[in-house]
Amino acid sequence: MISNPDMSLNLRLIKKCPVCELEYKQSMIQVLDENESGMLTYASCLSCGASLLTKFATMSQGVIGNAILTDLQAHEVVDFANSNSLSSDDVLNIYDEIDDGFLNNIRKLNK
Repeated sequence: MISNPDMSLNLRLIKKCPVCELEYKQSMIQVLDENESGMLTYASCLSCGASLLTKFATMSQGVIGNAILTDLQAHEVVDFANSNSLSSDDVLNIYDEIDDGFLNNIRKLNK
């Protein structure tokens, strides 16, 4: 349930699928998160299956929104948002693993 009535008006800004242009129905849009800074919504097209992730914020200047096409499912978006952040050490460890594997593959090709 949307607690902020201004936010429910923002859902009307999601008019149609950006891929096939099918008009969205209210039942096609899920509110994934709502807080004082805005609302995160997810819409999945019944016709082509394209998924749209949108973020709306109501500010004194009006409504500001962003939208991106995604291949994630709604539950994956929520899981990702609730997961732990990566540290710089995590990134460096991943880089080392990729780098070592890549170099080993090149060495094998040269033998």
